[in-house]
This record gives sequence, C-alpha cells and structure tokens, in this order.
Amino acid sequence: MSMYESPPDGDGHGNGMHDLQIGKAPQACMSCRKQKRKCSKTLPACALCERMNRHCDYTNAAPPPSSEDFNALRQKLMELESRLNGGGMNSQLSPYATPSSANLAATDNLGPPVPAFTPPQDVPWQGIQNRFPAIAFLDSDNFKYGGIVVPKPNLEIPVDVLELLGDTETVQATISEYFATVHKWMPIFSQKRITRNMANPLWEAGPDLGLLFLCMKLITSRPQDGLESSQHPLYVSAKRFIALLEATGTATLLMLQANILVTWYEYGQAIYPAAYMTAGWCTRYGNMLGISGNTYATDLLGRVGTWTEQEERLRTWWGVLIVNRVVSLGSQSYVLNSQEPKKGDPLPICDYAWDTDDMPTAQQALVGSPISEPVAPFPRLCQATIMLGKVFSHNYGDEFPSETAQYDAATQLYSEASALAGKITEEAEADQDFYGHASALALTYSTLCTLCDKYSRPKGGKSPGNESSDMLVQAIEGLKTVSSSVVNFVNHIDVHTQTLQDLDRISPIIMDALYSAAANCAWMVRESGDEVYQNALDAIRICLRKLGTRWRNAAEYVRILEAQEFSYAVGSAS
Repeated sequence: MSMYESPPDGDGHGNGMHDLQIGKAPQACMSCRKQKRKCSKTLPACALCERMNRHCDYTNAAPPPSSEDFNALRQKLMELESRLNGGGMNSQLSPYATPSSANLAATDNLGPPVPAFTPPQDVPWQGIQNRFPAIAFLDSDNFKYGGIVVPKPNLEIPVDVLELLGDTETVQATISEYFATVHKWMPIFSQKRITRNMANPLWEAGPDLGLLFLCMKLITSRPQDGLESSQHPLYVSAKRFIALLEATGTATLLMLQANILVTWYEYGQAIYPAAYMTAGWCTRYGNMLGISGNTYATDLLGRVGTWTEQEERLRTWWGVLIVNRVVSLGSQSYVLNSQEPKKGDPLPICDYAWDTDDMPTAQQALVGSPISEPVAPFPRLCQATIMLGKVFSHNYGDEFPSETAQYDAATQLYSEASALAGKITEEAEADQDFYGHASALALTYSTLCTLCDKYSRPKGGKSPGNESSDMLVQAIEGLKTVSSSVVNFVNHIDVHTQTLQDLDRISPIIMDALYSAAANCAWMVRESGDEVYQNALDAIRICLRKLGTRWRNAAEYVRILEAQEFSYAVGSAS
C-alpha cells in the first residue's frame, strides 16, 4: 500500500434493532459526535477510531466542549472587554499582535491600553502515547530480525492546522502552486503519488500528510509586511504540530520531507538559530529512517515496494544533504556527516522521468560519474553539493603532510569546481532553462568563494613564503573571476524576474553566492577604489533588494553590506 494512501474505510449502513443484531452500537461514538462526523457504529470500535488506532467510546455522556466552543466563549469575552474599555460592539482584536494594533491600543484615551489578545491554541497533548519501539535503538539486531513494525502516528490533525489548510480545493491549490514553484528547484516529492492521494479526504489520511501539506503552504507563502516570519501563523502551527508528532514517536518519510521544507523556510526567511538546528535534525532523522545509505543503520521504513518509492527516498536524502550544507554556508561551523556520498552511490534520475513517473527506463548517473556526463538540473545540484562537501572537508577536516600538498589539493578543487560551473552554464544556455539550473550554478559559485576565501588573506603572525604568496595571489584572482561570473548571473536574474510570480520560482539557495560576490566587490573597492567593482557591487545589491521581497535572507544580506559600508566610512573619516 502506498505511504500516501489510507486503508479502505469500512461500510457503515443500517440502524435500529437490526444494527444491534449485527453488532452495532445504538448511537455514534463520542469522538465522531465531537467532530461531527458520520460514525459506522461498529463494535467494539467504529471504522474511523479503528483506523486512527484510538479508544472508541459509545457512552451516552455528553462530549466535552470542543475548540469551537472555547473560541466562541473567547469571542464573547473579547466583546465584553471591548465594551468595558470604550470600544464599539463590533470591535475585534487580531489574534496576532502587530505594531499598528499595539499603537492603536496605546492611543485610547478612555482607559488603560488593552493588550493584544492572543488566544491559546488547543493542542491535544493530553492522552498522547509514544508507541515507538525502544528496541529499535536498544538492540537494533533483534529489531531487524524480529519482524517488529514501527506503528503509524496515533494523532488527530489539530484544529488550527485544519483551519489553515482549508477545504480540499484550497489544499489542491496549495499543491499546484508548490509544484509550479518550489518543486522546480527541490523535486523530492512524487507529484503523481500526491495527486492520487488527493482522491481521499484529508481527514482520512495520516497526520504526517496533513503536516506535509501545511509545510507546502508555508514554503510557498510570501513574507507579510509588519509580521515577523517567525511569527507567521503557518510557521507557528507547523512547529507545534512537529513537536506533537515527535511526542508520539512518529518515524515516517513524510515527517522528514515536511521538516526539509521547514528548514528551507527558516533559511530563506533568515530565522536563526532555528534553520541551523532544524537542518541538523533532518540529518539525524534521515539516518534514523535508514535512507542515508548507511548499511549499519536500522531501516525503520521497511523494504521499498515500487520504483517511485525507492527514488523518493533517494531524493529525500539528497534534499537533506543539500539543505544541511547550504545552511552551513557562512557559519564556519559545518559538522561533517558520517554518511557522506560515496563514488558508487546513485544520483537522482532525470527530472523529466521523475515527474512523468517513467523511472524504469531512465538512466542513472553515480556520484563518481564524470562531470562531462550530461545529467538533469537536480542531479547537477547534487553534484554541486558534493563539491561543496569536498571544500568543507578541505577547509575544516582534512590534514595535509605539508603546505605544498594542501595548496595542490586546493588548486585541484578549484579546477573541478570551475569545470562544473562551466558545464552548468553551458547546459543552462542550451536548455534555455535559467530557473532549473540557477540553484546548482549559484551553489557552485558559493563553493568557489568558500575555497578561495580561505587563502585570500595573509596568515597572521608570520611572513608568507613563496608558496603562500603564490596561493594568496591565485585565491584573489579566483575571487575576482567568480565575482565577475556572479554579476552576469545577476543580470540573468533581472531578466527572468519581471513579476512577483517570477520571484516565487527563485530559490533561496542563490543568496549566498550573491552576498559572497558583493562582499568581495566591496573589499576590492576599499582596496583599489576601482569603479568597475563599485558598479558590480551596486548591481548585486539592487538584485538582493528585489529578492528580499520574497526571501528575507536576501534583505538581511543587504543590511550586512550596508552596515559594513557604514563602518568603513566612519573608520575612514576618523
């Protein structure tokens, strides 16, 4: 059975004495009455409760107040408070405090200011059971060979998540927008599989699928003026829902995929340290599921049943590697992963074959395949990720017997990364697909900048030797070359982002390359005052401002550049 599909529902017709004779309850169970859903009345548990693996209660006791009841009471209380403080009968306070609402409350002359009211979210923490088998970690061999299965999450989708998701048409619109935008640069989901799943009502699917749809809506949302991205209702509900699923011991591929989207949102909207921590969570979770290629890991997902399932696991793990390395750019604190890709590991198949579900006939390249071998944009992004991993290892992990060996290794890495950038540029021009190749090309530029930056400054405390001086010159020339390429890249962005819809197709992956090139240009302006580098800096900064309307990490980079420029101006004046 597909992991996106639910088991078929039981048949529940009939009533009265006939129901009692065939083993049916005289009334709906408490859970179905509370949620206002049709109950099959089967004994000892109705079809819905049995599918959700929860206790089915047929007692005649009145169901406890629902979240809608509490919300209605809160609304009445808010209206009474508004009257007492001089407000009109129709006054309503926003559930999310904003600066404008706070200022409005502060200017009320009829009484003390009323604090913005934030209704507490009803989270079903009570009664949560963690049924994850501890033996999977305490004795993995017995878990593997004992036929023990990790149970599916036993949890209802929270009310606030259902309200944010909307009806089936709204969910379908969210999915369509996701596959038209984010999927173009992070194609880790099977479009056909998710489309088939939409034939089933959302409430009949597992809660992890509901979380995935919520995170799809989150990653496709644009920043809102006056609202911090960390306070976005979709983000707050997603993080709370994830914590809830963690408490139940959920171990599913959907859970990991949803968290990859959350990490991209946190990175793209510059929410720290959350982005860095969530990226690490994804790495450990992927290792736990057993999709990382580590033969010693416990396989919690079981054997794959289809080509699609196998490819989706592979693409999801590559998604983990990509987001983990991109988030580490600039932080100088990349933690090397024990499951680094090996030469014999497969790359994702052709993107077209993946989207059309035609995988058996598609060719699959390997990690060790030569760069000259043609591959699709997403495998190219994976190759750029591998190259970045090599540079991280060179900068932070590798030990060399001598400086000569270190410089030789750096020169070889620069040559390989430059060849990859040239190949991607060639394919982008041939395919006339800027959006598809932009992420891989930008990540390659970031890789080159990360490598050259290490050798572009003299080592403090001692005079550089001939080899060190030569390496410093090569690194500076490398930064100039990469920065020039990024300026051309920026020109392509300007041409392809004429509307807001175009910005939605741009990946946040590209921002580090733009900032690195801008920082290099600013440094060269301070060193030489060359007008060429000043024009390049201005062009990159204008592009970052435009992209900042979609991804706030671009706006943060602009702020950093302006702060550096201000500090330099003050220092020069004094």
